[in-house]
Amino acid sequence: MYEIPKIRVSVEITLSSGESLNGTLFITEDLVTASGEPSIDDFLNEDGDPFFPFEGGDGSYRLLNRPQLSYIRSWQDDSAIQSQTLLEPKALEVYFSNGQNLNGVVYPTLAEETRVSDILNGRYTFITMFHGGRKVFLNRDHIVSVKNI
Repeated sequence: MYEIPKIRVSVEITLSSGESLNGTLFITEDLVTASGEPSIDDFLNEDGDPFFPFEGGDGSYRLLNRPQLSYIRSWQDDSAIQSQTLLEPKALEVYFSNGQNLNGVVYPTLAEETRVSDILNGRYTFITMFHGGRKVFLNRDHIVSVKNI
């Protein structure tokens, strides 16, 4: 039997319907940052499969459709990014197509990303924001508008 080693990552997922799910993602061991954390960013943006397995808090399994996610809240914090960037963070309020909104901070990592529009218009579908110090991955396909705060 062939198995691909996976790392279990606890998350809270909000679907485009507004439904919120607490549970676990399974990320392959090759998607780990230099600091040893699972790279949820890479999992969301670079894995080509639209459906991925998710274990709910009740132990049930389901396949989730990646394009139907509004955002994913992880337990990762912003300590690593704060030490890596010299650029000023941007405070935002993000409005989603399902009527929800979320405020937080984005940290530009490149000089070419000093404007919020540069970050939103980048090549990745999921962008990273920090809400209450926790890392949140926003699906820009469900973002209606963004306001600087």
